[in-house]
Amino acid sequence: MRRPDNNAIIAQYPGPEQLLAAPASEVERILLRHIIEYCRDGMHPMITRDSISTGLFDANGYPYSAQARADVQRIVGRAWKALDDSGFIEEPDPDNGKNGYRVPSATGKEVCASTDYVGARMRSKFTREMFHPGLPDAAWNAFTVGDYDTAVFEAFKSVEVAVRTKGNFTTTDFGAPLMKKAFEPNTGPLRDKAAPPARQKARCDLFTGAFGEIRNPKGHNDPTITDALVAAEELMAAGVLRRIVDNA
Repeated sequence: MRRPDNNAIIAQYPGPEQLLAAPASEVERILLRHIIEYCRDGMHPMITRDSISTGLFDANGYPYSAQARADVQRIVGRAWKALDDSGFIEEPDPDNGKNGYRVPSATGKEVCASTDYVGARMRSKFTREMFHPGLPDAAWNAFTVGDYDTAVFEAFKSVEVAVRTKGNFTTTDFGAPLMKKAFEPNTGPLRDKAAPPARQKARCDLFTGAFGEIRNPKGHNDPTITDALVAAEELMAAGVLRRIVDNA
């Protein structure tokens, strides 16, 4: 069988049945590593999806059967598309690109060196435009490198600053108490004056609750966020609050 250092896929999955049983995210991670290692050799600086599947059944690779090859092609094809869609591989140039060739992107190389492939894959689905335009650089930059606690903390800090500025509060006002003052029904400067009292109270509860449940635990070093999707949801929650403040 091919030596492990010649093919990262075979090194990880010595038989096709192991490749077929592997989680999709793991296959993507190993395929990315294989592409990077293959393209590192100046003799073949680019690679195609089909050549990967074919190479797995070379003389020193998997035992050939039509069914095994079809199954492997399907699995490799799915992983290849995921890497392409995530921007972890890219066209070397338009001409070779339209012929199916790809090379690892700079992002792909960084992701391969990371131990958090699943998180990196999830983060690649989000663009900054999906969040409130006032999301601070500190929040976005922290999110992109997987520092989710900092990302959420900075996003809510920007909400706090926006509320303090628009409501003409001082720096001694902060956190949930600030939200209560700013949106207090009948008296808060950022309350919706046209809304009935129950609606004004709901807005006040929304802000004070968000700062008590989402922002404050991050400020107190409570449980660390490890899921990129959870972090994105909390950044978007901060964005909803920013939009309300913008329109207050």
